Amino acid sequence: MTGSPQKNMTFKWQLNSKILLFSSIFLPLLLALGYWQLQRADEKQEILDQYQANRQQSPLTNIRMLDSTKDQQYRLATIHGEVDNNRVIILDNRVKYGRPGYEVLQVVTIAGSTKKLLLNRGWVPADLDRSILPGFPFLSGIVQLQGYLYRTLEGGYQLDDGVRSIAQEPTRVGWITVKRAEQLYGEAFYPYQLRLDRDSPGALETGWPTVSVHPKKHTAYAVQWFAMALTLCILTLLANSNLASFFKRSLSAKSK
Repeated sequence: MTGSPQKNMTFKWQLNSKILLFSSIFLPLLLALGYWQLQRADEKQEILDQYQANRQQSPLTNIRMLDSTKDQQYRLATIHGEVDNNRVIILDNRVKYGRPGYEVLQVVTIAGSTKKLLLNRGWVPADLDRSILPGFPFLSGIVQLQGYLYRTLEGGYQLDDGVRSIAQEPTRVGWITVKRAEQLYGEAFYPYQLRLDRDSPGALETGWPTVSVHPKKHTAYAVQWFAMALTLCILTLLANSNLASFFKRSLSAKSK
């Protein structure tokens, strides 16, 4: 009498060098992508936590008291100042509602001060003809502006758009930070720009996402990468051993 298929069959390796090479390359890559997505989820959550914490603080009503050594990102602020209508920046490649457009930035001289603040008035659509610059109403005299403070987040690679100074007509730039604004205008700025609220005088089409991708979505991406890594491990094991035949015989014996 013969024994059962499980007892007659022992586990054996039958190595496939090509599959092992493929797995040794792609398994670390899949794991690295999974951990990278988890890291991105943590970073985005920190941004959201920072947003909630600073938005709950009382609004700044005197921008001259802004302490650059403290974290004021997303802090609500109300300022009085005069807007420079002669040297305007239009930030290129800003997509909203699926349409290409620009963000309009101007300079505000704070009332009672000589220091400048970069003002982001919001979004305007772009014309199909790139040579036609967008039109928008100007602000005159001393105005009260409401919005929140924002400093461009670190990271990313910025292409050289060739702009070295601001002309008398709207100047199209590919990217902007407060530090770059100081170079373009040749003047000192407060370390944050002011992004206008929808109800503020001078506001165009406002509303900026706090994060481009929610932390939960990054976590979901990580799960997908780890699932792919697990699948690759299982397939590699099956391809380099007799484990598949063992399970097949086991199922065949149970069905008899």
